[in-house]
Amino acid sequence: AGSQADTRPPPRCLAGPACLDATMELHVDLGPMPSDSHSGGIMQGLRSLLEKSELCDVVLIAAGQSFFAHRAVLAASSPSFYATLAQISADPSTPKLPNPPGAIVLELDDISHPEAVRAMLDCIYGSCGGASANYNPTTEDTNRDVLRLAQRFQIGILLEHASRWLTRDLSTSNVLQRLLACEEFSLADVRERILEQLAANPEALYLLAKDPEITKAPTVLQDLLVRILKLLGCESTAKAAQVHPKGGKARKAGA
Repeated sequence: AGSQADTRPPPRCLAGPACLDATMELHVDLGPMPSDSHSGGIMQGLRSLLEKSELCDVVLIAAGQSFFAHRAVLAASSPSFYATLAQISADPSTPKLPNPPGAIVLELDDISHPEAVRAMLDCIYGSCGGASANYNPTTEDTNRDVLRLAQRFQIGILLEHASRWLTRDLSTSNVLQRLLACEEFSLADVRERILEQLAANPEALYLLAKDPEITKAPTVLQDLLVRILKLLGCESTAKAAQVHPKGGKARKAGA
């Protein structure tokens, strides 16, 4: 006897025109999503343009040295930079350079160390990143100029690098300069940390207090004397010195 005929209904897609109205889900697996390197690629591209001075439309001038940059990048780095560049661009009297064509000029008259401008641009264009080791100014005065630029243009990461640098390689030969920089730029937290370190090293504290240069920094001298009095156990005298310092009112650290 022959085999019995298959009476099962055909698959729906072979059953006629009804198949055309059906919605079928299809699944394709391309594996995990690769890491997003788009933003990193953009920053690398911008740094490359900066290094080659290509498509630049603003020139920063400090101590007679010129630095090419891109207005859009600087403006995006901080509201303060945006406001400064917008004001210069809108001023019809602003000189335009022939090379780069149409570039505007931003003169940084109070910056005496061009290295500080390079450090700022490196930070804006992502070269310094989050590693403080990448930030290494050659002199104390250069770091002051960096602090000046960071505060003027409100570049937080640059201010953080320059502030932290004040605590690196700290010694009795440079601690007074570092404390004065903290005063000048109102870096109260850094100033207090340095003073705490001095208080933890009485020999260094006494050595600094005897430095003739300390007389040029009366507020620093006052803080040192207060800490010396505390080390000697003269708590009441130390408190009185803070409330009624000789020559005027006491100032808070970093004020």
